[in-house]
Amino acid sequence: MPEFIDYKEVLVTSDFSKMAVIKSILGAEGIIYFVQGENFAHVGYGAIATPLRLMVKKDEVEEVKEILKGLESPRKNSEER
Repeated sequence: MPEFIDYKEVLVTSDFSKMAVIKSILGAEGIIYFVQGENFAHVGYGAIATPLRLMVKKDEVEEVKEILKGLESPRKNSEER
């Protein structure tokens, strides 16, 4: 029997390019995730009506939030240097 994985929503966006970057980073970090609505969003008006929901394992939520903090405001980070 497959192992049950408890997922939690971490991010909701309609920005496909942002989600592509996030998926790349999470994959490189070995984090288990899936994007709810990713496949449906390509059908008809789905890109307008269906948000992309980043779902991660419940025990990796805090780690993912830390990773995403670095993506939120790069301008702010560069100003602090």
